[in-house]
Amino acid sequence: MGHALKLTGWALLLLLVLGCADERRFAGEELHQVAMTADTAAAVESEDGAIFIVETRVDLPVRPINDTVLSDLRQAGEAYELPYDRLPWVQRGDIEVEIDFTLANLDDDEREVAVIVNGYNEFHEYVPGVILVDEEPTAEFSQWERFYMLEGGERIVRTIREEELDEVAVDLATVVNGVDNPNNVVFFENMSATDERNREFIPEVVPALMGVRLGLRATAAANILLEATVRVRDVEDMLADDDEEPYVAMPEPFAPSSVMTEEE
Repeated sequence: MGHALKLTGWALLLLLVLGCADERRFAGEELHQVAMTADTAAAVESEDGAIFIVETRVDLPVRPINDTVLSDLRQAGEAYELPYDRLPWVQRGDIEVEIDFTLANLDDDEREVAVIVNGYNEFHEYVPGVILVDEEPTAEFSQWERFYMLEGGERIVRTIREEELDEVAVDLATVVNGVDNPNNVVFFENMSATDERNREFIPEVVPALMGVRLGLRATAAANILLEATVRVRDVEDMLADDDEEPYVAMPEPFAPSSVMTEEE
């Protein structure tokens, strides 16, 4: 009996310690909406088809940075081979991001639509383009995308998990580091940890995401509504306090193809 009570006491103590260690700040209760309607204009159109894209930008509330810290990060970055001119202010693992979304078909008829997510860090933003395949506009892969076939009036709820958005952060740092085929890197079935073709291009230090673009993509205009909550788990106390003005990143766009081109 005494031995059993002793084990129970240690178990309770362990739970208390783990509970304290996992006491982390969360941010992000705002509801973000992206709506496509039957009147939405095509982003790209040809005689053989069209691509419709609507997006909204979500900045993460990261703690501001001063010139002294920026100088220190530049100096420290000289010890690494990086595709940016300094160490990132917020690194991979400092914050973790999760997205909960609801997707609703507001039409009576069945509709197919893709939910798309593209990320940006302090230095770069992923901006997939459109190419022509047999004269038909074809979208390059977004960093995270899933297609859904919705019945008339159907509404679904999904979650983009932390590890999936961590992959977005790694892929973004990888594509700007000299890979031959960015579409291969961001394709959702190719994981950076196991894809030997691209592992050598993952930088020594990976920046955390500073924000995402949430969107809808379809080949026909329809009445579709996306509502999402972006939750940020503050692992290393990098989120701004209520009285601080968050750091707003000014990333350079990175486009796999900057203009619509004819595929040879």
